[in-house]
Formats: sequence, C-alpha cells, structure tokens
Amino acid sequence: MLLQTQMAKNLQVRDLDEEVVAELKARAARSRQSLSAYAAQILTDAVARPTADDLRERLEALKALGGGASREDILDEVRKIREA
Repeated sequence: MLLQTQMAKNLQVRDLDEEVVAELKARAARSRQSLSAYAAQILTDAVARPTADDLRERLEALKALGGGASREDILDEVRKIREA
C-alpha cells in the first residue's frame, strides 16, 4: 500500500491593515481557532466556491443546450454556488 503524504504549504500575507488583522484575530478567537487555522479555513472556503467566471461558463453551457437558460436553471446554479 502506497502512503500519500501532503506537505503543508506556507503563505505570507504582507501589508494588511492593523484593523483587518485585529478583526481576524478576534474572529479566530471566537471560533476557538488559531489565526493561522482561521485564515486557512477562509482561503479554503473561498477556493471551494465557484468564481463569477465559473458561473458564467455554466450558464453559457446551459444556454447552448436549449437556446437560453430558464429562470429555474439560473436559480439552480445560484443555489449550487451558495451551497458550495
């Protein structure tokens, strides 16, 4: 059996406003996480959500299938993004 290991990557963010850092620290504390873990979760969640370009591509694909995306199709796509 081949074991797969994941190497953690580091990301340094420079030149954040003090107010932003203070709020992130406060939110991390309220969620009982370290600042690093909290920031990592925010970034992970952001990457998991489709971008506006992704949404446009999905809608264009729906349009190509039937000559236009119905109201229901559009709402379904918006719901998928919100649930992601």
